[in-house]
Amino acid sequence: MIFESLRNKGNIRKDQDAFTVAELLVASAILALLVVLLLTMVNQTSKTWKSTSGKIEEFRGARDAFDTITRRLSQATLNTYLDYVTNSNGVPTAYQRQSELRFLSGPTKTILSSLASLSKVPTMSVFFQAPNGFTTNSSNSILQNALNTWGYFLEYASDTNGVPAAVLAKGYNPRYRYRLMELMEPTENLSVYNYTSGNRSYTNIDWISNSMILTTNRPAHVLAENVIALIILPKLSPADYNVTNSLAPNGYTNYSLAPNFTYDSSTNLNSNSPIDANLNTHNQLPPVIQVTMVAVDETSAVRFANTYSNLMNMYSSSNLFQYASNLPTDLTNLGSILAAKQINYRIFTTDVMIKGAKWSGSQTN
Repeated sequence: MIFESLRNKGNIRKDQDAFTVAELLVASAILALLVVLLLTMVNQTSKTWKSTSGKIEEFRGARDAFDTITRRLSQATLNTYLDYVTNSNGVPTAYQRQSELRFLSGPTKTILSSLASLSKVPTMSVFFQAPNGFTTNSSNSILQNALNTWGYFLEYASDTNGVPAAVLAKGYNPRYRYRLMELMEPTENLSVYNYTSGNRSYTNIDWISNSMILTTNRPAHVLAENVIALIILPKLSPADYNVTNSLAPNGYTNYSLAPNFTYDSSTNLNSNSPIDANLNTHNQLPPVIQVTMVAVDETSAVRFANTYSNLMNMYSSSNLFQYASNLPTDLTNLGSILAAKQINYRIFTTDVMIKGAKWSGSQTN
């Protein structure tokens, strides 16, 4: 009887430890649900990671291009010196700052208006000389600090120049994009001295157009794709902001030096009567340049294709980037326009200190 009791207790324990069919079905359903949820989370995380990585990779090119612009701009030079200015009879009339080099920036359609070959060139451009030592002649490679003309501008064009002829022959469908271009005039082709040497008052832009109008072998290459805005704003240094005089009783601001974004070292663009020496651009580099660049990703560029080629019309119809004082508002408005079109974009901006600038408000012309 005792053994029977123990046997019965053992049976009871075995019955309590076992799972019923219903319990197994419920557990299997919960496990399947957890697996589905886990796979969904992994898949979603993978998609998010790939999307984010792709965007980071696409904008990495724009970031590298932006760093290149700021680095090169900081090296701009005019190699200025003081010399006599003479009248038509050769009699010295003044002792002024002189230079055969040039710095020019502003709205591309304005500063390069004489170049009929340029059509879709939105926002700003900048051109200058810098001791970059760039040459295509190996015998000149030892001239590491030789001068070059350098420049940056936007251009809407196809990518056929970079496509092999064999591919083009098979009916290649060109990709039209806005691209950030870098102009690099080799030392042996430096043309600025052809016009300014012996004529230091030269104000035309042939020193740029010689290279810009070339249809083949133009010394320019694509620095980054899908850049839709390049803003170059020359500014006074902070030490000059609070300077006041009869022409500026309330002092100068960030936007006083280039109110319309245009800056030309060959002239005094802001001349008044009497001349405002504190804003005199003649043979002077701007102390500070605010560089702003707006880039979109490739997916957005494709989706934006219908209005992409009319970017200049969009800027003009929205009155964007016409006045320097409106720049913060313009960038906000541009962001709103792009967001409304579900365009993924990035804005890069920084102030660049020009190492070779020796800004002075003492000269009067």
